[in-house]
Amino acid sequence: MEVLGHCGFLEEAEGVFTEMERESWVPDEHVYGLLVDLWGKAGNVEKAWRWYQAMLHAGVRPNVPTCNSLLSTLLRGHRLSEAYNLLQSMVAFGLQSSLQTYTLLLSCCTEARSNFDLGFCGQLMAVSGHPAHTFLLKMPPAGSDNGQKVRDHVSSFLDYMHSEDRESKRGLIDAVVEFLHKSGLKEEAGSVWEVAAVKNVYPDALREKSCSYWLINLHVMSEGTAVTALSRTLAWFRKQMLVSGECPSRIDIVTGWGRRSRVTGSSMVRQAVEELLNVFNFPFFTENGNSGCFVGCGEPLKNWLSESYVERMHLL
Repeated sequence: MEVLGHCGFLEEAEGVFTEMERESWVPDEHVYGLLVDLWGKAGNVEKAWRWYQAMLHAGVRPNVPTCNSLLSTLLRGHRLSEAYNLLQSMVAFGLQSSLQTYTLLLSCCTEARSNFDLGFCGQLMAVSGHPAHTFLLKMPPAGSDNGQKVRDHVSSFLDYMHSEDRESKRGLIDAVVEFLHKSGLKEEAGSVWEVAAVKNVYPDALREKSCSYWLINLHVMSEGTAVTALSRTLAWFRKQMLVSGECPSRIDIVTGWGRRSRVTGSSMVRQAVEELLNVFNFPFFTENGNSGCFVGCGEPLKNWLSESYVERMHLL
């Protein structure tokens, strides 16, 4: 079933399920969950919901990953009422929302089409009961302390969530930074990013390839997170340069598919980063046909990092 489904043969995967029933084999949660996930990723909300209901009617208790898969499908399809019912059913089954559950809901909130949807998404996040909701509600404003209270708040939360895998934490931080960025809370977004970087949530975001040659890797991030990460990282380079007097000889900013990739089309992260670099006249160029990598080097890079506005890029 899994092989057929991932190859796009969803009807044939359902045929295997029918064959299982004919042979009196009892489908378990994994089988039902697979069909929910396959149809959900195919964008067929009705089919995914139908298989979830079939699982319940068969007396099979869903698990959190299956519920997350269906939740993602419902949110993408803008089926907020059904998403609410699903979250309520999770509570009834005694299932605790995972970090991925809350990340899905927060991302939906960020992309809300209206104030009504925004409020409804807020209700969904509250219903989830996940500690991340309390973390977000109690986020202190960036004040005269240069964001220290925000950083302390984020640091405490990440310490509390230390048992979560890095990918899950990265997904949540990405959603939080994107939400704050698009809500106009740029200082708070920058502080969240800085703590996440220190806590190694994004281990590959900044790397020194060789002496004084640095790589900033943004392609796994959302637009808001990429812009925030780039702004704060370039500000960090400026601070280091003012203290030590030494400037990076070269900085590569990776945003897209890369010259060897067969993926076509434009990266939204690349567009957002290029717009930011153009606004602040960053002396970049591309090389070897790799349009997804912006390069800055030499004296032009040093002169640019000397500009005071580099400290305030994240406020744009």
